[in-house]
Amino acid sequence: MSLRLDESTLREPLRRALGARRPLHPPANTGTAAAVLVPLFDRDGEAHVWLVRRPASMRSHAGQVAFPGGKLDALDASLLGAALREAHEELGIEGARVDVLGALDGMFTGTGFTISPWVGWLAPGVEVKPNPDEVARAFVAPLRAFFEEPQGVLPRRGWTVDGELVWGATAAILRGFVAILREMGVDQ
Repeated sequence: MSLRLDESTLREPLRRALGARRPLHPPANTGTAAAVLVPLFDRDGEAHVWLVRRPASMRSHAGQVAFPGGKLDALDASLLGAALREAHEELGIEGARVDVLGALDGMFTGTGFTISPWVGWLAPGVEVKPNPDEVARAFVAPLRAFFEEPQGVLPRRGWTVDGELVWGATAAILRGFVAILREMGVDQ
């Protein structure tokens, strides 16, 4: 089966693929628990993803490109709840407008965070409203851009998309996500 990177052929097979796998997680109590949302949407018949560049003034990950997300708060019911809350705080994306497709493998970062990534498909017409306290720039990238071989050397091995360097934990999450898509037979 060969799938294209558009909503009509990707969304439901991706939901099934993510639902059929058991995401890997670092050992319990490893680092500070955090969660991110990989927010997909369809633009002109092609899957895209929202990314943000953190402000230079932030204490952690200043100036880096990331998915919307952050630390688990005491009021969050779950890591998924944290990812949705952060997407709302950072980009104004309401949780009710996100169709959560499933979880990707968790990862421990060199900065002491254990990240739980969640893939969600945004409802048509969702407009983002970046919070300038948490987002210096919000931009979209076609998902196909991440099927190309990453460039550079570690730890900055990644992709340059829309003038931004996507590297580190964000690039690692994308590499894992693309591996799942390839296993599904996605033809980018």
